Amino acid sequence: MRTYLVGRSNTTQPCDIELPGDATSVSRRHLELSVTDDGRYYVVHLHPRNFTKVNRGGGWHAITQDYVEADEPLLLGDCQTTVRQLLSALGASNSRKQPQAPGAASAEFQWDPERGTFQRPRQ
Repeated sequence: MRTYLVGRSNTTQPCDIELPGDATSVSRRHLELSVTDDGRYYVVHLHPRNFTKVNRGGGWHAITQDYVEADEPLLLGDCQTTVRQLLSALGASNSRKQPQAPGAASAEFQWDPERGTFQRPRQ
């Protein structure tokens, strides 16, 4: 099994998968994402203040730990993503989509492979 720490970009607690530092609804250590030996995905929410939700049956449901599908929509605070999108940040997937805040323009944050994190597009 492989486990990755997912959280907001910061200098004191680096994560395996980092979301933008100004995404303050995402904790610095928001969740652990595990890929089991049989290819399933298990998430564990780590921070008591900010939330993790999964969209199932047409609605958002708060989770503390659960198995999720690769393309099930997840909310980490206000940042919407999927397991496939998170793993693509590691180069573990060929997905081209990236996490974004609900209702935000798709170019609000983009994956920067040189920096290994999400960045706002340069103007």
